[in-house]
Amino acid sequence: MVKIAVVDDHTLFRFGLLTLLKEDPRFEVTGVYRSFNTIKPLIPDLDANLVVVDIALNKQTGFDIAAYIKEYNPGLKVVILTLLKEDLHIMSAVEADIDGYIHKDTEPEEVILGINKVLNGEKFYSLEISNILISNLQKRNFRGLPFLTSKEKEIIKYLMEGNSSKEIAAMLAVSPRTIDTHRANILSKFNLKNTNELITKIAEQKIRI
Repeated sequence: MVKIAVVDDHTLFRFGLLTLLKEDPRFEVTGVYRSFNTIKPLIPDLDANLVVVDIALNKQTGFDIAAYIKEYNPGLKVVILTLLKEDLHIMSAVEADIDGYIHKDTEPEEVILGINKVLNGEKFYSLEISNILISNLQKRNFRGLPFLTSKEKEIIKYLMEGNSSKEIAAMLAVSPRTIDTHRANILSKFNLKNTNELITKIAEQKIRI
């Protein structure tokens, strides 16, 4: 019997997913959670083989949960099940070493297929998600996070905290012009016009930097 935990704050979808999982005699749902905070203290000793997580939770994201699981219970498999299919979310999943990424419009059979593949040690991306990933990789212009350097990620975090180029330069012991150059490169990679658009995009879409 495979033990599965579910983390999703949408009642109707959660009900549908539980119904689907309970129809399969191989699966046992051992826990249902609405937020990161409710499952976080249980993760190190969680009675489960796999956790199905939505990305867009109330305050945290599915990536926050996945990162915590990878650190404190690395043997536990993580499958993202979400309505979000933008490049940044998909590439964030790749970077975070998520075991599976399945779109919520996927047919039930493919959800079960994906869960089984992940349990067998494979990575699984549902068909629509795989097509997006392949298309962007073929174009060689994927706007994903792995193309950000560690320094660029550090600067984004400072920008999210409201720091100016001068303040960031002082903290990193470089010139403000250097920070401005990094900011321009970051905006180019995200295909955005200004820092406000960058901050809004990251905040609204809960992109994990």
